[in-house]
Parts: sequence; structure tokens; C-alpha cells
Amino acid sequence: MQILAILQSPIRPAKTRPQQIACYGGSGPNIQSARDSDRRAGWISVFDPGSNRLYEFHSLSYLFAYVNSAPKNKLEFLMAKGNVKAEGPMVLPRAFSLLRMLAENSQGYSLSAIASHLDVPKSSLSSTLRALTDQGYIRRQGTLYILGSEAFSLASAILAGQTFRQIARPYLEQIREKTGETVVLAELDADQRNVIYVDAVESQKSVRFVVQIGMRRPLYAASLGRIFLANMPDAQREAYYNNVVLERFTETTISDRVELEKAVELIREKDMAEAFGQVSAEVAGFAAPIRNSDGLVVAAIAVGVPMSRAMKERKVCVDAVVKAGAAISRVLGYRPGGTG
Repeated sequence: MQILAILQSPIRPAKTRPQQIACYGGSGPNIQSARDSDRRAGWISVFDPGSNRLYEFHSLSYLFAYVNSAPKNKLEFLMAKGNVKAEGPMVLPRAFSLLRMLAENSQGYSLSAIASHLDVPKSSLSSTLRALTDQGYIRRQGTLYILGSEAFSLASAILAGQTFRQIARPYLEQIREKTGETVVLAELDADQRNVIYVDAVESQKSVRFVVQIGMRRPLYAASLGRIFLANMPDAQREAYYNNVVLERFTETTISDRVELEKAVELIREKDMAEAFGQVSAEVAGFAAPIRNSDGLVVAAIAVGVPMSRAMKERKVCVDAVVKAGAAISRVLGYRPGGTG
């Protein structure tokens, strides 16, 4: 509950109402209906079995902040279908699903489209829409519903409280869990000629790719660097070629501009990069881009694998890194096709 204190949430102790408290298994807060007078005033009641306390929130903002600050297992419990039950308008899973739906289409949806997408009767959905509209999280635009200013304000507040590394870190750990290999997060260096490692999660295997935070690698040789090259404007990439010496690090390092441009074009088509023994003869890399809400590549994520097992693990590594890159991009607001 620390985040609530920071936000100075209007939160008040609530009288325990046993007849309103029902835990459905697992751990995590269960949303309960407030008293009629409280519901009209906008209060939302939440029972947290972890602390064995019932909390009441004065606005959906603080309830979302509570969920955002909860441990992963609580959030998963909340989002699991059937684990959260409520009477009245503030049904948390429905509200989250609705906001996610509107976030993915800036054009908005009609009441019928929302009801169909969420598989909820219009009559049941109207109270949720009214509550979110009153709070400013959604608004009407003709016959369509679109995100309101409070939704953007909440998203900004959550992201502002986290660094990019904090946002990406769980995904790095997930990739390592899936692949068992070292995972690296990199950004374009200020000189525009190298990538710099800003975070890493190392494999626990005895033979592994070992990295140091702050290490730099040239764009043309590393899989992470080629992600940036492939997504540069033509003029910027041309300027890079004109000012760099394509030095060989290994016998297989691409040092010919024509050959490099072919490799970069393939990366652009596949939206991921593979490099075998390019910087180090003993290491292969599989990388994917991370984009912001404007579609610009702001970082790249890669799995580093010893060559001895690179081909055997290629498929699982590529799949994991591509999915993670897309997931982080989604958190940063990127929507393929520009519908975000």
C-alpha cells in the first residue's frame, strides 16, 4: 500500500462486513460491492486477504494504483477470469478489458461493439461505462466511446514512476527463464556509432555469454546494433557508412558494405536480427527492436548464446526475444499499424 500513501489517496478504514466478504481462492484483493450510499458517492470496496483488511477507495485511479503496486501473483489473480466478483458498476476485470480495448483503437467503439467484444450484455455494461465516464477514464464522441483524459494521466503517472530499465527488467528475466541464456538490453550510444548495454540478466549455466553493463559494441557487427541500423532513416545510415571503418573482429565479421546492407535489409523484413560469431567467434546473438508510441526504435533486446548450442536453441531464443520486444513496445505505447 506504499504507493497509495505517496499518491495521498483518499482511502478510509472500512467496517468489516462479513456478508460482503468472499474469497474465491488464491491470494489477492477481491472486489466487493460498497453500501448503496457509498456506491453513489463513488467509493469502491476492496478486501485484501493478504492483509486481512477491507479497504475503500474514493476513485478508480487509486484502485488501479493499488493493483499496479501489488505483487505479481496478486495481479495475475485479479486478472484471472472468475477470481474477482462484484456487484455494482466497478467490476475490475471488465474495466481493465474495456480500457485495454479502447487503448488499442483510438477511433473508439460503439456500445454494441464493446458488448460484443467483452461478451457482456448491454444492460450490464451500461453501469460500467457510466462509472468510467464519470471518472474521466472514457468519454463519448458521438456514438463511440474513446479514452478520456484521466486514462492518459494515469498511464503517464505510472510510467513516470519507473525507469525504462525497470519496465524492461521483468521481460529480460522471463526470456532467461524460457531460454536459460544471457539476455541483454541495449540503447543507441550518444555517438550514434555503437550500442551500449544498459542492463543484462546472465545465464546460470557454467558455459554462458558474459557481459558488463556499459559495454559498447559497433552497430555493424552486433545483432543489437544491426537492429538500429535497419531502422535508421536512409540518410542517417548512409552517413554512418561513410564515417565508419568496417573492421573485422572474427573471420566471419561482415566487413563489406554491400554484404552488410543485404543483411540489414533482411533484418528490416524480418524485424529481428541474428548474428553468428560476428563480434566474438564463440557467441551468437538474436535481437529484436523495442519501439515507443511514435514507432521509433528506442532500444533493442537480445539473447546471447554460446555457438556450441546456438543452432539447437535458435527457435526458442528467436521466439522469446521477438515476443518480449513486442511486449515492451506495447507497454511504451506502440501499436502496429498506428492505431494506438
